[in-house]
Amino acid sequence: MSIGLGYALFVSVVCAFFGWTNYGFVNFQTTKPIVCGTLVGLILGDVQTGIFIGGTLTLVYMGVQGIGAAIPVNSTTATTVTTALCIITKIDVETALALAVPVSVMGQLGRMAAWTINAPIMHIADKFAEDAQYGKMRSLQLLGSLVFFITEFIPVFLCIYFGSSFVVMINENMPLWVSDWLKTATGMLPALGFGMLFAMMYKPKYIPFFVVGFVMCAVFGGSLLAVALLGVAMALFVFFYVQPKQQRGRKGGNA
Repeated sequence: MSIGLGYALFVSVVCAFFGWTNYGFVNFQTTKPIVCGTLVGLILGDVQTGIFIGGTLTLVYMGVQGIGAAIPVNSTTATTVTTALCIITKIDVETALALAVPVSVMGQLGRMAAWTINAPIMHIADKFAEDAQYGKMRSLQLLGSLVFFITEFIPVFLCIYFGSSFVVMINENMPLWVSDWLKTATGMLPALGFGMLFAMMYKPKYIPFFVVGFVMCAVFGGSLLAVALLGVAMALFVFFYVQPKQQRGRKGGNA
């Protein structure tokens, strides 16, 4: 399916706007996969696909956070491009989701470029701040924000305008075993996301909570709501009963 330049520009601008808001003036949380996926689906007339892709990629990237100067993969670009390509080119959802990883890396490179370009701008702004030249500081803020918008726009546009026909061609000529492998890999993505989250939060004292949640889901078939409520109850139990006893024990030992 061929995508016109004007249509590709429109979709790319909208998608880039969702990722840019995190570095603009107001953060509308449109960088979250579940939010930007839904909004892209709404704009392109297929909200169900947007919600499904956004929710799936939320599980994948929920453990990915930018710590310090580390720039994580761009989940916003991955979600917007994956949703747009799936709706526009009508490719299979599982196949479209498999594109999220390489697209997110492209988005990550774009943000790295934005931070690199804006680094000298911040030093110039420091000099303006010392001289109380607030008007020039605001101009630099606009310039730095524009850099983030452009670096969000470029990978989205390239993927949508040049990558759509290529994706369709690959999808139509893809061997069955490759297609089955992509669907299997897509099914493993949420587990990968939870694994990344567990690696960041891992402490020996948290293991019982993970075991209880796993048994509730795998053995007793508990719903996510039931497991979440059980987790809240356990957290409240530790907060109101276990911690006060430990504090009383410490006070008694000090006495």
